[in-house]
Amino acid sequence: MKYTVPSDEIAALEKLLTIEQAEDLLQYQEQILETPLKERQRKGTSWYPVRLVNTRIGTGGKFVLELERNVEFNQPHQFQSGAQAAVFWNAPVGQKVQQLAGTILSVDQSRMEIQILEEELPDWIDERHIGVDLLFDENSYREMKFALDKVRQAPEGSRLERIRDVALGYTEGEFQDLASLKTDNWPVRHLNTSQQTAIARMMAAKDVFAIHGPPGTGKTTTLVAAVQTALLYMKQVLVCAPSNAAADLLTEKLAAAGTKVLRIGNPARISDDILPYTMDFLISNHVEAKEIKRLRKLAYELKRMAYSYKKYYDRSEREQKQMMLKEAKSILSQIANMEKYVLDGARESTQAFVCTLVGASSHFFKGKRFEMVLIDEAGQALEPACWIPVLKADKLVLAGDHCQLPPTVKSKEAARQGLEKTLLEKISERGGPELRAMLETQYRMHNTIMQFSSGYFYENRLRGDVSVKNTLLWKGDSAENHPFTFIDTAGTGYEEMFHRESTGLSNPEEARLLLRHLGQWLETTGSERDAMKKPMRISIISPYREQVERLKKDIQSLEKQEKGRVTFRVGTVDGFQGQEADLVYISLVRSNDRGDIGFLRDIRRMNVAITRARMRLVLIGDSATLAGFGFYDKLLDYMQQNALYLSAWEFQEN
Repeated sequence: MKYTVPSDEIAALEKLLTIEQAEDLLQYQEQILETPLKERQRKGTSWYPVRLVNTRIGTGGKFVLELERNVEFNQPHQFQSGAQAAVFWNAPVGQKVQQLAGTILSVDQSRMEIQILEEELPDWIDERHIGVDLLFDENSYREMKFALDKVRQAPEGSRLERIRDVALGYTEGEFQDLASLKTDNWPVRHLNTSQQTAIARMMAAKDVFAIHGPPGTGKTTTLVAAVQTALLYMKQVLVCAPSNAAADLLTEKLAAAGTKVLRIGNPARISDDILPYTMDFLISNHVEAKEIKRLRKLAYELKRMAYSYKKYYDRSEREQKQMMLKEAKSILSQIANMEKYVLDGARESTQAFVCTLVGASSHFFKGKRFEMVLIDEAGQALEPACWIPVLKADKLVLAGDHCQLPPTVKSKEAARQGLEKTLLEKISERGGPELRAMLETQYRMHNTIMQFSSGYFYENRLRGDVSVKNTLLWKGDSAENHPFTFIDTAGTGYEEMFHRESTGLSNPEEARLLLRHLGQWLETTGSERDAMKKPMRISIISPYREQVERLKKDIQSLEKQEKGRVTFRVGTVDGFQGQEADLVYISLVRSNDRGDIGFLRDIRRMNVAITRARMRLVLIGDSATLAGFGFYDKLLDYMQQNALYLSAWEFQEN
């Protein structure tokens, strides 16, 4: 639908976000509130049982619980840093289930830190039968709706109004003459021509600019140089991404380039690389750190002693409890003032602040504005979330690839009506060519792997760098070394299978074929691989989770056999964006007499899958099922002309 004024478009977007929130809440209720505990454990939305390892008082005076789950339940989970969660007590029959809400500070496969909201720890926290549930994320929706409301009502003549109208195509962007900028000292000499052009045009744009980074084109390298260039003219910039992992990566790369960077929020992984750039690290390494630690320990002890009084106690004990809590509160106030002093210093000295999109609403940024806000991975970001940091921007730069994974939208109706369309897409479609630049040199793939995506998605503009365009796994022209192989299962009877319990799809025969072919390939190429300087990286991808689980289980024998020579990674497409491997296998699964390809219609996901391989790609699927859909018809034509085209009949077991 076309709108005549931007406020109407934003109002329509608010309605779609409300639809999405309702669907998200419904799914949460079905997955958590209406699902037995054992099923929640299996789906990875609950940890149970867990053990309380440690309790401390964290930044802001809130209790932090460190929890550990039983290694027997070390299966994949859906918890992530920054998510809302509840510690619960699975009370005995006849007693009410209790819970404590909080925010996940850090999490790995077996341990989790949660900062709880309550001032007091309940008695049951030391009980045996405790666990953790995911909570519905009200905060993200609240911040997105707040931002949309501000954007819709942007004051006339404000920077917010200007950025909104240019980004949505209602007003043309403005640019300054590059000659007015002294470009001699720009940190871009290590970049290629298209990367340098993107940065130059970004600097010239006064309002909005988009950097389109197809697979393997060095987008992150370009963004680091873009931030460094901007900081020659600006004191501070805000850098955001939709996920904690993407924000962490930007923090590491900016810091490595010498930028004074501060990661705001809860990093997804607490590693040696990221830790020095967090607020907690700044506080713990400040000159007053020992005193802060001493006071925090004292406050914790006072709180612990105060809460050791049970429900029934006399007047003197009640007065003692109140006195302890009052003293603890006073100490925490003193700590807060000391921490504020440290953070105020960091707020002034930092050049680049990095956070998630929702993290831009942090109280830490209250009252701050930035001459430039840069949003990475904007092709995966919901438009309403992008407007959160824009509220603080004088200029907006988006980077990403709208031809790869789209944002996650749980409501089919909201997606159909346009919530899946990103702000990056709107700028690319509505803005003039001066509002965007594409990075055109790719440093990942052999040309034979690259060219189909380049033609279908990127106007044939991608060019392989000399370092990769003709590079094979090893020297020699053989079937085992061909950069692109397609194994066609048409006519073999390898049909897809529907699993009622998980409502997922798999193709057992296709999975066996993949592993059989891979096993034979590993055996045949042993001597060539032994000559390689480091272990080969092999990734196995399928769009269907049920197929992934089957492949993970069945590949274990190959993993043991090739230990030290090969590293294997198996997963769905979503887990591979931004990743690469020497050799990639893709199992497409779909095989039926209806020509129904279902989930494979999302061609952006398939673009991600086929562009992960550096030197060899093996695609396995049923051409008869795929050919009825335009994208796969063109892909099959390309493979017949450029790939090693094989039939699954050649690999049948005797």
